[in-house]
Amino acid sequence: MENMFWPLKISLVASLIVLACVGPFSAASAQGNDLPGPRQNGTTSDIVTPLQKAADTSMRLVPKEGVRTNIDQFDNQLSKQTPKSSEMIDGLIYKPDAIPLTQYRHDYKGMGGLTQQISETGDKRPSYYLAIYSGSTNGVYFKVASKICELIRKTYAEHRVHCVPLRSQGVGSNVELMKEGRVQVAIVQSNTNWEAQNGIRPIPGARSVMSLHDEMGLLVVRKDANIHSINDLRNKRLNVGPEDSASRALWIQLLKKYDIELKDLAKVYGVAQDYSRIGICDNYIDAYGLWIGHPAEPIQDTLGCDAVVVGMGGGPTEELVHDNNYFFNQTLPANTYEGQDKQIKSFGFKASLIAYEPANPYVIYWLTRIVHQHLDQLREMLPVFRGVNADDMYEKGNFLPFHKGAACYWETDPHACDWQNTYVAHNAENAENAEAPGLVKPTNRKDPKYQDTN
Repeated sequence: MENMFWPLKISLVASLIVLACVGPFSAASAQGNDLPGPRQNGTTSDIVTPLQKAADTSMRLVPKEGVRTNIDQFDNQLSKQTPKSSEMIDGLIYKPDAIPLTQYRHDYKGMGGLTQQISETGDKRPSYYLAIYSGSTNGVYFKVASKICELIRKTYAEHRVHCVPLRSQGVGSNVELMKEGRVQVAIVQSNTNWEAQNGIRPIPGARSVMSLHDEMGLLVVRKDANIHSINDLRNKRLNVGPEDSASRALWIQLLKKYDIELKDLAKVYGVAQDYSRIGICDNYIDAYGLWIGHPAEPIQDTLGCDAVVVGMGGGPTEELVHDNNYFFNQTLPANTYEGQDKQIKSFGFKASLIAYEPANPYVIYWLTRIVHQHLDQLREMLPVFRGVNADDMYEKGNFLPFHKGAACYWETDPHACDWQNTYVAHNAENAENAEAPGLVKPTNRKDPKYQDTN
């Protein structure tokens, strides 16, 4: 009997030997350890670094074509991956962050991208969602987006739009996120949408909404440096920002107008603007400049180190503004900063609100309307809006075509609100009532009650 099972025993032992050999190899392969080691001659050119290993592993974790991921999370798929047709609107990929998929997925249960929610009270009227990409948490852009959302929250009964500010790494990040279809609305600078409109740095699907606050250029200088204008920067120590940064490009453009080259400066630093305060306080630099909404905390913090603010105005600056219509002459009101008892002449950009073309026109309409009609409240909520003129929000810095929701509010032409003809308002109780939330009632922005009283 024992001999009968001898072949089976041999086969079993052989299988165990094979598994013992193959098992560790397979496990190593699954963990990414099947990578080339040092060459036999002792060189290390083929040794895999931790970063290379991480990159190899990440490639293995990329979702395969056709595998559905959570569409409401950040997009972590390869940009070359072909998006699903349900994520495309008029040829543009659209899956915005922080927005329920029912708000933008055309094929979601046949609802055309609109949500039909029923609250605990039985309210069947729809809710809408808006996310505004801004900048860093401590930056001006995030504060602006937060206050806009606060206004929208306070007026929710008019429009039923929920709003949330989203953090980002700034203008460049906002542009890239829009290119990936992850943005409804974002804050950029007026030169950004000028370059997009003129094909210098295109942003497919980008549309204007409105201009916001001024982003004025201002010098922060040591009191003992004897700097009173751009002309006084020769033979001074200056931080112009890192290579390829927007700050450095602006500095070179401005200094050129004053016939100043970097070699004419005593010392040039190319570090991030976050370090400028240290440079002033520890006497490494004589000056730095910021194009930002004012008052700004980085400048406030630096003034405690025996520093003052100086404008960038002057004849050559006037020429620069004249030659580039995305620049604007600007004035800093007196007493914006401690010790600044007179207004200061300078120049800069407009912060601009842009929207992605596939974004719901109803949502963009109400965003535009609420911000413009509540400008006085914004002035009280945020000092950067104190110098904003209501008409400038439409007339300055909007180089891209207006998003159709914004165009309806601004009444850019007699047909600007035609999109409402095909707009489906999910309002079970008051569909015929033009005042009901969920419907747009066009408002003449030139009505006296909406005129700027500043």
